[in-house]
Amino acid sequence: MYGAHQDPTDFAIGSVPRSRGLEELNPRGVVDSNEHDRLMAMLAAELRSSRAELAALQRLHEKAEERVARARKAKNKAERVADGLAAALALRLRVDGERRGRMRSLLSRNESPPSPQEQQQLELVRGSRFFDAEWYLKKYEDVVRAGEEPGLHFVRYGTERVRDPGPSFDTVRYLEDHPEVARDDINALVHFMLTEAGREAESYPPEV
Repeated sequence: MYGAHQDPTDFAIGSVPRSRGLEELNPRGVVDSNEHDRLMAMLAAELRSSRAELAALQRLHEKAEERVARARKAKNKAERVADGLAAALALRLRVDGERRGRMRSLLSRNESPPSPQEQQQLELVRGSRFFDAEWYLKKYEDVVRAGEEPGLHFVRYGTERVRDPGPSFDTVRYLEDHPEVARDDINALVHFMLTEAGREAESYPPEV
């Protein structure tokens, strides 16, 4: 059978030609390599497409941010202009009233002069910490368009039109708490200022 000292596996290995052995043992080796290359090419193409789409979205995002920044800048500028105009207008009203010593200011020349009762209420409102003429003009633009003096406008229409005299007085809340004020057509702030609580309070409703 085998010669002396001959390894039986030598015959088995030698019986398969080395030039054909790898192909016969892995006949799909070349196919697997081609499939791998095709998949890699497909993934590379998808990656390039995704990167291009991401770049396009990034450009759109940057443009949107630029538009938002421009809009925010314009809004801030408009607010500064409005604040400046309101402050100048309120100052002009005060200066005009003090200099001329009249109850009718530049904006109130088309209004009828206040009655004695309205004059008393007007003095009380103007001296109140709750009335802010600058805030009132900025909040209620119809007063500016109508050319009306803010203090007198609030005295006459504050309760009827449910207007706040300033940021620290809630007219709606006061009328809810005191329904007789609206029923008797009394100015809400005047009613409050004639009470002890109104003379001492810093806001309405009071801060808890």
